[in-house]
Amino acid sequence: MRFLKYSILILFLCLIISCEKEINWKIKNDNLDALVVDGIITNEYKPQNIRLSHSYQELNSPVRPYTGSNVFIIDSTTLYQFTEATNDPGNYFSAPFRAVIGKIYNLTIITDTISYKANAFAVPVTPMNKIEINKSNADSLYTFKYTESSSPSMTEVFYNWSFDPDYCNIYGFCTATETYYTLNNEDVNKAFGPNKQIIKFPAGTTIIRKTYSLSVEHQQFLRSLLMETDWRGGLFDVQAGNVNTNITNGAKGFFGVCMVVCDTTVVR
Repeated sequence: MRFLKYSILILFLCLIISCEKEINWKIKNDNLDALVVDGIITNEYKPQNIRLSHSYQELNSPVRPYTGSNVFIIDSTTLYQFTEATNDPGNYFSAPFRAVIGKIYNLTIITDTISYKANAFAVPVTPMNKIEINKSNADSLYTFKYTESSSPSMTEVFYNWSFDPDYCNIYGFCTATETYYTLNNEDVNKAFGPNKQIIKFPAGTTIIRKTYSLSVEHQQFLRSLLMETDWRGGLFDVQAGNVNTNITNGAKGFFGVCMVVCDTTVVR
């Protein structure tokens, strides 16, 4: 019996020692400094905006603007030139114009060595549902309830309670923003994602809702982005992967065209 124990121990030690092998892994580090494009043009008559930045490899790294690029958009009849803001590097603005349904908009970005391209078109936006505001009996504060739209959309909700300095001090800010999505998908990691902070606000708060229409390609981008951000950290995380993009030549981000509807409510 003692001989058997020693034999097993010797065999185990031999397996541990003899199976070690040094391997030099070659880590693929292509495109570590990629162009990141953040640009949505809308049917609002205003200077449209395209933001360019460098990618980064560490979380919470400061944004590095991508400066000195030539940016323009062409539709079937017009060329729109974008100019970099002198006081906001990496932020490019056009003269005021509005996007319309039925046109394809072609974005071109020219840097020192590379030309990047993307194209997008808008789909109709559905009217917003009636706003729902709930009041808490415990603290007399209010909360906003989001109801999904009848078609895919992205809704930004802006809160402003700057009229109430005391609540500004309690909350830490006088404004807040949150974004909601209605997508044509049933992802389990969406349903069981991490909990989000509930924003409470006092009577008198001004709420601005802005809803954007989403094309199929825009939905695919947002879904892949949410899987890596808002929906990560829940019970059913998926394996990390690359976020979809419609920009050529290895750039990141997305260029979209959206129809927008907006309303304003003062909570009474």
